[in-house]
Amino acid sequence: MRQKVGIALAIAKESKVLLLDEPTSGLDPKSSNEFMALLTKMKNNGVAILMATHDLFRAKEVSTHIGIMRSGVLQNYSNSKDVSLKELETIYLDIMNFKNVS
Repeated sequence: MRQKVGIALAIAKESKVLLLDEPTSGLDPKSSNEFMALLTKMKNNGVAILMATHDLFRAKEVSTHIGIMRSGVLQNYSNSKDVSLKELETIYLDIMNFKNVS
């Protein structure tokens, strides 16, 4: 609920920048989908959005650029158009030293 209020305030104040930390955490799939549609609309209206998330699907869906950090250090930076979701997942798993389950 706090995140929804924060977004409502950002819209009401016509904010030009949003800083979000795991914005879909705790949302059901329908609400998450609606929230990401709202972010996409805001992005298309010139709002800059910096979002920290572990949700690669949502990051790829809404972003123009994706950075992957580990221990506070940027390990990879990609243009969202230049990387597929599968490639992004592989990059993330490699950086985090997780084994890719195929």
